[in-house]
Amino acid sequence: MTNRGATPSIGYFATLSALPVVGDVAPEWVQLFPASPAFETRDGRHFRIDDPAQLASVFTSEATEIPVDINHATEIRAPKGEEAEPVGWIKEIAIRAGLLCGRVEWTDKGKAAAKAYRYVSPSFNHDKSGLVTRIRSLALVAVPALAEMPALAAAHNAEPSELPMKSIALALGLTEAADEASCLSALTTLKTATVAKTIHDETVATLSATKTTLETLQASVRKGKVDALIEGALKAKKILPAQKDHYVGLCSTDAGLAQVEQLIAASPAQLAASGLDDRSAEDGDHSDPVALAAAATTYQQKLAAGGRQVSYSEAVLAVSRGAK
Repeated sequence: MTNRGATPSIGYFATLSALPVVGDVAPEWVQLFPASPAFETRDGRHFRIDDPAQLASVFTSEATEIPVDINHATEIRAPKGEEAEPVGWIKEIAIRAGLLCGRVEWTDKGKAAAKAYRYVSPSFNHDKSGLVTRIRSLALVAVPALAEMPALAAAHNAEPSELPMKSIALALGLTEAADEASCLSALTTLKTATVAKTIHDETVATLSATKTTLETLQASVRKGKVDALIEGALKAKKILPAQKDHYVGLCSTDAGLAQVEQLIAASPAQLAASGLDDRSAEDGDHSDPVALAAAATTYQQKLAAGGRQVSYSEAVLAVSRGAK
C-alpha cells in the first residue's frame, strides 16, 4: 500500500551493514533500513522515512508476510516467470533500539544463505518525493549494487517492473543487442520527428471542423441535384408523383444518385402530354356536367384508339380546357 495521493514505485537499496550471523545461527531480527531517516543510494538518489511506525502499521494492516529472497529474485525473476523461491519470510516489523527491523522466519535454504550473503537490501515503494511508503521484499546480496544486478541501483520513481534494455530496444525498432547509447539516439530521433501536443490537437480540431463543413456542403449539393432530377422527371412524366419519395430515397448516396440518373435518362415518358400543364382550372366551360362527362369519355376513347392512355380525370380536365 502507498500513502493516499502518492505515486507508487519501487526502489532497491543495498548499502546496509553486514548480516549479523552468529555462528551457524541466522539472525531472527534484521535491520531493514539505515538508522538515518534520510538516506542515499550509491547512484545518488535520495529517500527518506518520516515515520518508521507508519511502515510497520502498513505491514500490519496488510496482514501479508514479506518474502526474503536472494538477489531480489522476487522483483527481478518472478515477473518474468522464472524461479524466485523465498528463503524466508518477515513475520513481524517493529522498532528495536530506534531501528526499523523485521523478524524473519528462515527456511533451511535461507539459514545457509544467510551465512553466504553478507548484506540485506529492501525493495520498497516510494512516492515522487522519495518518501518510502511500503516494504515489498527483502533480499540477501553478496555486495551492494553488483554490476550484474542493475535493479539494485534502480531506486527511482518508476513503475514496479523495470523493462529490460532488450525490450526497450525492440520497442524502438532496434536489435536486442542494442546498447543504451543506441536506444537514446533512437529516442532522440523519435522525439524530433514528433510535434507538440498543442499543435497536434489544434490540427485535429481543424481537420474535424473542415470535414464537417465539407460533409454539409456535399449534402447540400446532393440535395440540389436530387431535387432538380426528380422535378425534371416529374415534369417530363418519366415518373409518377406517387413514386417521388421512393426515388428521393434511392438518391441518398452518390452511387444511388448516379443509378437514378441513368434510370431516368433511359426511361420514356409514362404519360402522353395532355395539354393541361400550366393551365388554370378556370379555363373551359363547366356549365353542363353531363355534356362534359360525355365529351371526356369520347376524348378518352379517341386517345385509346390512337394508342395513348389517359385517366378519366385527365380526360375531364382536358375537355374542360378545350381538348377535343
